[in-house]
Amino acid sequence: MVSSTNYSIRITQGSGSSVAASNPVRFNQKKEEVKKPEKVQDAKIKFHKIKESDKYTVHGEWAEDYATKIEVETSTKELEKNMELMNRYKLITFKMPSKRIITYLKNCYKIDNIEAPERYKGAGTKAVQSVLDRSLADKDTQGRLVVYAEITDGQSSPAGFFYKLGFRFVDKSMNEIMEEWLKKNIETEAPKITGMMYLPKNHINKLMMYNRNFL
Repeated sequence: MVSSTNYSIRITQGSGSSVAASNPVRFNQKKEEVKKPEKVQDAKIKFHKIKESDKYTVHGEWAEDYATKIEVETSTKELEKNMELMNRYKLITFKMPSKRIITYLKNCYKIDNIEAPERYKGAGTKAVQSVLDRSLADKDTQGRLVVYAEITDGQSSPAGFFYKLGFRFVDKSMNEIMEEWLKKNIETEAPKITGMMYLPKNHINKLMMYNRNFL
């Protein structure tokens, strides 16, 4: 009986073959080291739920599924206050409209702050995705997310981060600036612009699938 573990088979020029004893076959036991994925610390994210009953007033061009527009009459108190201000500061007198449009946010989640231990590691993205999951599971909010992009460190704006995830400014002119920045396709800091942003419904899947390799 021949065992390939302890013997090697030698073929000779004769009519047969002979089996000769040899040292055990040594296989290279050094296996390639598999690089373990780098462990990234979780980001800290603060958010809260805005209820439509809160009458959270906003401005700008919002999608219909995010805001409710209501026409209200200007009260006598508001008219008197307006006249007082114009007289005090000698402003140009104009007739205040008797009615005006007020825009309120519908039920949604508002991201207040994100603290990531390291940039470009995916922790911030994962944190935003977790809030989106919560909003999708909430029958009131149905995936609605808003955030106010502002400069907190005096140097950079989170606008680029949120824009890449799918968020859009309510000011369309700012979205045009961000598009131009993306087209450059170079490693530059995002434009230092601030303002209210929201996640359009047709961008929900983009955010859900963004950098899933980090999860």
